Amino acid sequence: MDFDLTNEQRMIADTVADVMRAAEGPAVWQSLVESGLLGMTYPEDNGGAGLGVLTLAPALAAMGRGKDSPPVVGGAVLPGLLTTRCDFPAFDVSEALEKAVPVAVALPENATGLRTANGVLNGTVQTVLGGADAQVLLLCLEGANGAVCGSVNLAQAGIAVTPLPMLDGQVAADMTFDNVAVSLLQADADLTGWMSDVAAVCLCATALGAAQAMRELTRDYLSTRKQFGRPIGSFQVLQHKMVDVFHETEHFESLVLAAASACDGTDVPARQKVVSALKRYCGMRMRDAASACIQMHGGIGTTEEYELGVLVKRILMAGMMFGTADTHTQRLGRLVAEIARQDAVAIGMEVPA
Repeated sequence: MDFDLTNEQRMIADTVADVMRAAEGPAVWQSLVESGLLGMTYPEDNGGAGLGVLTLAPALAAMGRGKDSPPVVGGAVLPGLLTTRCDFPAFDVSEALEKAVPVAVALPENATGLRTANGVLNGTVQTVLGGADAQVLLLCLEGANGAVCGSVNLAQAGIAVTPLPMLDGQVAADMTFDNVAVSLLQADADLTGWMSDVAAVCLCATALGAAQAMRELTRDYLSTRKQFGRPIGSFQVLQHKMVDVFHETEHFESLVLAAASACDGTDVPARQKVVSALKRYCGMRMRDAASACIQMHGGIGTTEEYELGVLVKRILMAGMMFGTADTHTQRLGRLVAEIARQDAVAIGMEVPA
């Protein structure tokens, strides 16, 4: 595929970068609301921009470069993408966009402790991205006959929301439901798998921005920090480490764009394969690159106040959420084995069932 960014991708990414530079803390979210960027993935019929994952990826990378961590993926990107694939009769998308209503999404990974029966919710959903400030929770769960979707107004009785600070500065939430009524509708069978893969790719896109900023920060540090009367970046061993970091980041960018493109397509096995390859790379190779950058910074690289720590934590969170490197390695192994089996059958080989 062509990895050169389109004019649209560059324009959106530049707009996001401008917003991230101009605001800090809670003001970042408000600036994103005022610029209309929170409606990027919502359907055009409802007042959104209808952007796909590939078009959005560079913008998420731009967000990942900032020192603040607004809940954009959980509070805007995922709800918008979900509403393009599933109807929510009790949720007015147009009104939510117009009033900038905070929305979050619960996926099967979050809802292992949730029980649904006879239109009633009981139990818990955990680590809901963007859930701390959400007013509406969109459910995308595995039902008895495939995926089901529904929406819950979080202001009603029987719901307790507990904010959950995350490693990278985001604030997620755990939610407990006690006999809360909900109407669940049948959805496309692959919807939960698609949403989980999309969530993983979006977080990796923010991690890509963090990795690029981390690389630049380390390069600048090596050119200014002096030892034995010269910049430490002149030492060959550190030059070799920086080459490795540069290579890992460039490869990571290619995987992010390839996975984002696959999420916009219809080939499910191809999507699963490239997303698992991306997650495996993020959780292993990019983790090692982050560790190398900390080492090259020396003692300052381990301090909480230094910018590098925020960037490294963003990469680590992307590697852990929506499947670890281990779980995606296992899925990738199953997919590769199935491809090999199909190829063997195609050429007439006998393959065990």
